[in-house]
Amino acid sequence: MVTRFGIVLSAAVIGLLLAGCSGSSGNNDSGIADADADGMQTGDDGGLDAGDDQADGSDDGGVLDGDAGDQQPQPCQLDFDCPSGQVCKLGFCEPFEPECSIDDDCPGDEVCREGICLDPNLSPDFGAFVFNEVLTDGNTDGDPNGDGSRDGVEDEFVELVNVSNRTIDLSGWTLTETDWDVHLARHTFAAATQADPLVAVVVFGGGEPPDSTGTVLYLAANAQDPGTQYGLDLDDAGDLVVLRDAAGLVVAVFAYGDEGGTPAVSDESATRDPDLTGDFSAHTQADGAQSAIFSPGTRVDGTAF
Repeated sequence: MVTRFGIVLSAAVIGLLLAGCSGSSGNNDSGIADADADGMQTGDDGGLDAGDDQADGSDDGGVLDGDAGDQQPQPCQLDFDCPSGQVCKLGFCEPFEPECSIDDDCPGDEVCREGICLDPNLSPDFGAFVFNEVLTDGNTDGDPNGDGSRDGVEDEFVELVNVSNRTIDLSGWTLTETDWDVHLARHTFAAATQADPLVAVVVFGGGEPPDSTGTVLYLAANAQDPGTQYGLDLDDAGDLVVLRDAAGLVVAVFAYGDEGGTPAVSDESATRDPDLTGDFSAHTQADGAQSAIFSPGTRVDGTAF
C-alpha cells in the first residue's frame, strides 16, 4: 500500500500503471506543507511534547498539564482537515517533517521530492487530489454537462477534488486515458488554472459545461488526437485514467472494470461512498443519493464540498 494525504492506494492499482514500481517507504503519508510550522508532536513514548506551552514539570514523559490548557492532537481523515503547515498522519494532524533532503536518504530506487521519498513515477503532489466520481457511460439518462444536449461522448465526466490544505496550480497538468497500453492526454489544464482546498474539478468529454463557481471548476476536455476528435474516450468495459502533473508524474489514478480497481458501472456514475474517502459504488447506491444517477461538482447529495 502507498498512503499519501490520508489516502491508501493499493499496490495492485499502482502496478497497472508503474512498471517495476519499487513500492513505498511506509512514511509517504506526509503532505506537502511548510516544514517550520509550530505544532505538537507525538514522541516515541506516546507522550506529548509541550513545546512552547506550559508543562507541569513532572516526569510524566512530557504530557501537558490538563489544568494549564493542554492541547490534544486534532483528528483527521485527509490533509484538508488540518491547519496550514500540518498534515494528516495516522488519523491525527501533525507538523510536516521532511523525511529526506537528497535521494540517498531514501530506500531502494525511491527519490527525494520536496522532502518526501517517492517512487520515481510519483509526483510530490501524489494524493493531493482524488478521483471522487466518474461517469464512463455517456449514454445515460439526463444531461450531465447541462448544455441541453444529450451526447454519449460529451456527457462523460471525471470529478477530482483537492483534498490537501493548500491551493494547487494545475498549469500544464494532464488527464490521461489508456489505449493499447499508451497513455493519451485527453485534457491539458490551461495556464493559471488553480484549485483551492476542497474545490472540485470536473472535466466533461465536451459540450458547453456550466459556469465555474467558487467550489467547482467545470471544464470540457480539449484533447485532439487521430483516434478521437475530442472527449475523454472512457471505455465502458474498463479503463485506466490518470491525473499527471506538468512533469508527467502521477498525482492520482482511477482504474475500473477490466483494468482492475473498481467494477465498471453503466447507466449511472461511479462515486465514492462516502465522498472523498469511501470506496466506489454505483451512484444510486450511495448514501444520500436519493435515486440521483450522477452529481458532477457536488457531493452525492447535491451539496457543495
